[in-house]
Amino acid sequence: MSDSHHPKPRPARPQGRKPTPARALSGEPSVPSVESDAAEAKVEVDGVAWTVRVQGRSGRASGASAPLLLLGFWKDVEAGGEPLLEALVAGRTLEGQSIEALEAALAIAQEPADPARKTPFFQGAGQVRRK
Repeated sequence: MSDSHHPKPRPARPQGRKPTPARALSGEPSVPSVESDAAEAKVEVDGVAWTVRVQGRSGRASGASAPLLLLGFWKDVEAGGEPLLEALVAGRTLEGQSIEALEAALAIAQEPADPARKTPFFQGAGQVRRK
């Protein structure tokens, strides 16, 4: 038998055309809007009141990278200055964090890194060199 009588399979999608994004079909804007967020939150742990603020954000609305928040914790926010503790948590907004999540973030929080002190590239490397 000859293969000439069988038709050539067609591609599932015509070549050269890209599919229309779902947002364009639904009528929603193609650029997502920025979510509003609270400026700060209050949490009390072991009788100590803490003020929580977002220090930084990571992630894109497109979902290409994970949404992360750098949270800063102050005991006395009126004194200003740098936070006493910082924690990195998953999320897009401070309002999206529950009280339990903020308490858990405070439990893992650490002192902020000193920007004046440069950390070595290989932190575990000793000063002793081999000959």
